[in-house]
Amino acid sequence: MKKRKLLSLAIVPALMAGALAGCSDSSTATEDPTGTEVEESTTTAPTEVSVDRAYEGEIPEIGGEWGKSVTFTPTDAAEPETVVARTLIEGDGEEIKPDDVVAAHYHGTLWDGSVFDSTFENAPEGKNSEPLVFSLNQVIQGWKYGLSNQRVGDRVELVIPSQYGYGEAGAGDRIPGGATLVFVVDLVGKLDLTDVSALSEAEETGEKAPAGISIEGPLGEKPTIAFDHDAKAPEEPIAIVLAEGKGKKVTETDVVSYHYAFAPWGQDDRSGSTWDSGVAEYTPQAVGQLVGLYGMNVGSRVLTIHPAPDDPAGAVLFVLDITGAMDVAPVK
Repeated sequence: MKKRKLLSLAIVPALMAGALAGCSDSSTATEDPTGTEVEESTTTAPTEVSVDRAYEGEIPEIGGEWGKSVTFTPTDAAEPETVVARTLIEGDGEEIKPDDVVAAHYHGTLWDGSVFDSTFENAPEGKNSEPLVFSLNQVIQGWKYGLSNQRVGDRVELVIPSQYGYGEAGAGDRIPGGATLVFVVDLVGKLDLTDVSALSEAEETGEKAPAGISIEGPLGEKPTIAFDHDAKAPEEPIAIVLAEGKGKKVTETDVVSYHYAFAPWGQDDRSGSTWDSGVAEYTPQAVGQLVGLYGMNVGSRVLTIHPAPDDPAGAVLFVLDITGAMDVAPVK
């Protein structure tokens, strides 16, 4: 039986707690595109937003290089009353859906060009911007619906009236109440957390779980975990590839989506799973050298076992099914 020693246990809290803590319209706070928590606006945006993708009015002129820079020329024209999405550069990637996880570079300003946040300007000196990874269910309405229907590779200018942004409350010290926002967004990649099609294309490797552990269930569906009473937990963390997918190989600069089932050692009656919700988790940052994800093909099923220090009975077992991956390396 081939075992891979895990280089990090960092995936355990991510799996247990979920990759990101989302917020909803009913919460007391919301997140700006950078993840900064701000007080929620008293203005309630509609559940769906009409987006003008053929706006004939004048909006600020944008220049610069995709993924690297932005220039902004303001205008004295009247501010739009609806969300405007203007495609400045057309990509040829997949279409963005309203519930996708997206990686993007962005530059955010007020209507007059005052910058309140920017992945370009926040990049370390001498280095290019790193994209932000976020769910479209965790951002303001103008982003969710303005970016939906765009394509990976697009550079899009979003103009967002306050009722679809932060309303009359504003956000922090840089976004006043009632402000119209202008974003330049370069779409790097997307993950559909409901898409498990890659899993059914995998092939079983013939590798088995350690003695005393049973992992059952067809590929592409929720696995079950069972322990024998005399099953002995390993002393070191390991990963075993149960099925090898046929998708792209996960690199250290990829963000990965995955389903998982888990159980505390010897306690299959306390097992849990993302499969029940029908929505996968995702790593909010690139996986680095994390064994269990790094180097695996999308579609793979990987068994990982994480012992607890000085407590064999505290080990936790995970069955990871890798559903997708997107590269978030800075543009060279």
